[in-house]
Amino acid sequence: MRPRARLIGLIGDELISDEPVALVELVKNAYDADADKVIVKFQGENPNKPDKVVVTDDGSGMSLDTVLNSWFEPGTIAKRKEDKSPGKGRLYQGAKGIGRFASARLAEFLFLESKLPKEKEGVFVLLEWGKFDEDSYLDEISVEYEVRHIPDLKHGTRLTLERLRKEWTTDDYEELHTRLSRLISPFNEVKDFEVELEIPARPELSGLVAPPDLILQPKYHLKGSLDEDGNFTGTLFVNKKQIKTFKAQKVGGKDARPLCGKFGVEIRAWDRDKEGLEPLGKELGIGIAEMRRTLNGFCGVSIYRDGFRVYPYGQKGNDWLNLDSRSRQNPVQCLANNQIVGAIQLSRETNEELKDRANREGMVLNNEHAALEEWFKEVLKLLEVERYRLRPREDSADAAQPIFEAFDLGPTVKIVRQELGPSHPVTTLISETGKKVKEGVERVQEVFSRLLMSSGLGQMVDIVIHEIGAPLGKINRQLELLQKDIELIKDETVQGKVAKKLTQIKPWLEQIYNLRQRLEPQTPAKRGRATTFSVRDEVEDNFNLYESLLTKQGIKKKILAPNGDIKVMMSRSSLGQILANLIDNAVFWICREKGEGKGGEIEVRIEKVPGGFRLVFSDNGPGVAPEDRNRIFEPYFTTKPNGMGLGLHISRLIIEPYGKLLLSDEGDLSGACFEAVFERKVGL
Repeated sequence: MRPRARLIGLIGDELISDEPVALVELVKNAYDADADKVIVKFQGENPNKPDKVVVTDDGSGMSLDTVLNSWFEPGTIAKRKEDKSPGKGRLYQGAKGIGRFASARLAEFLFLESKLPKEKEGVFVLLEWGKFDEDSYLDEISVEYEVRHIPDLKHGTRLTLERLRKEWTTDDYEELHTRLSRLISPFNEVKDFEVELEIPARPELSGLVAPPDLILQPKYHLKGSLDEDGNFTGTLFVNKKQIKTFKAQKVGGKDARPLCGKFGVEIRAWDRDKEGLEPLGKELGIGIAEMRRTLNGFCGVSIYRDGFRVYPYGQKGNDWLNLDSRSRQNPVQCLANNQIVGAIQLSRETNEELKDRANREGMVLNNEHAALEEWFKEVLKLLEVERYRLRPREDSADAAQPIFEAFDLGPTVKIVRQELGPSHPVTTLISETGKKVKEGVERVQEVFSRLLMSSGLGQMVDIVIHEIGAPLGKINRQLELLQKDIELIKDETVQGKVAKKLTQIKPWLEQIYNLRQRLEPQTPAKRGRATTFSVRDEVEDNFNLYESLLTKQGIKKKILAPNGDIKVMMSRSSLGQILANLIDNAVFWICREKGEGKGGEIEVRIEKVPGGFRLVFSDNGPGVAPEDRNRIFEPYFTTKPNGMGLGLHISRLIIEPYGKLLLSDEGDLSGACFEAVFERKVGL
């Protein structure tokens, strides 16, 4: 095989996405060469239109043999023979032998000068990338070089890139500064390497590269590490004050282990509203608009391997964790991508399966990569929950109370009767007003309940019921035709095999049909309508909907009911949606507490009370943390990594026309317990 010379251009020009990335690659090469410092300098007669970039490092330099037999060798294995630099023992950032050809992306000419320590002479090489064209082969390209004295280079390498291929803009300079300032890990793994920029057109970006002061002063700061067993150890700071310490706190399920391996985490976060940014802006002396612009440029979650950033993770617009989508689902609690500057610390030794793509942009999207995404969100949730607890909210003390309870004038009427007497004009007026308010609230509750049931679960069920009917009918008809066609098959062996498969399909169809029948009461014509039904039957029907999940986890359910069946007249779907939310939460938290497939218990106790009935729903999961007991009914509060925080809130709203939903301590099991009391408008 004879590769065309244009291969060099393809490597440098097409596999490296843009000019800032190309310069970052050259800076990383300087690090691999044991440099303490690398200077990137833009030059030209017109400062606003430079035609030259000079990249100089004080590293170990290269001999003529290294230049000819390694630097000029595309895909060289020189760095694969040893994974660390010979001088400082740095883990090599480049091992594919293509990063150096980033210079082909930047300019038409490359003038390379390199010198070993304590040597008087160095190597000069001139490369004209235009020679690497479509008409030539690599072995036909001649490269000019010589060995002579380099008086102004003590040791290291200087790359002079002339006749730049593009005109650099203000945005390009800012992008380069941002990428270089995020190139080195914030975990202080790299302490002996500096990058300096010289940009005549942008003096404010010149000097040693470092992130802006705003990025160094987050409102929320979580730093720690997740071990191979899924335990997080770290510290949370808010406004520079230590708020909480996590000591080997288990995240994820009980037996869940991070397939990606252990990793370090640093998350810096801000509240982007005026109230959140204004105090910090006054301290730093910058405006809110400038602060938001800075966050827009630096936001995102970056990945650092052995001290250096893996591009393009954390790049502007690269929301690889889908944090924005997650935030839209729960805007009160979940942080959006533009509120976070995060870092994940990996290493080649402990994260072997997290590998770079061939084009050096991103990592292979395998199972280990998916696990990294999942486990980072588990850690992020720790910060989000604490942030939710600390953020001020209007009427936070009453946020968990039923919203219609404040309109109950019953206690007031009772006091007035006692103080003024039942026949007093004021008593009569307040009593009549109380009745009118009660009637109005009941009408509002009815409309509100129907609106709730018409959205969310109700809408999903509408679609399922409507769309699943036609395919079921068609499949049944085709099965009947197939059964007739089987009789025409002469080969008895084949006939038997086909008949056996049809026999297996029928019960599966019956399961789908039965599921549709159980969902039927949720359809528009029946949703919200009061019907007569058995409470126990509805409880059992809802457990049947979760049968596969319960079986998979090995969860045992127990339904305790009085001997005489309790029948009520109310909206069956209202009770069903409340039960569905409670069962769904119980299954999730039992799995987290016990481990996947490790069993669990759910108990529902049905009791008759004056005017209706009561359900005491308990499980043997982890229970509700004391600090969360007053928040679990608030909209958008959740401790699930990807939860929306609406299930319990909506359940409480749905039950209000009939009674109340409370967190209880009356359960027979050790985990969470909820008491649902239906005492109004449910009797026969």
